[in-house]
Amino acid sequence: MLVTKSKNNSALLWSIVSIVLGFGSIVYCFPHITDLASDGIARTTRTVTYFIQIIKGGTV
Repeated sequence: MLVTKSKNNSALLWSIVSIVLGFGSIVYCFPHITDLASDGIARTTRTVTYFIQIIKGGTV
């Protein structure tokens, strides 16, 4: 098995920092993402209901 040692000792530190920052940004933005998704589902449901009423010939 070939093992190479990194010449840059700070690479591991910066990798961990970037992973922590990425995870933190996902956690911070998660409530906003779920709100957008639920709004999108509600809009889609309303649109489908609207078109079904139009197809059936009902009043809108």
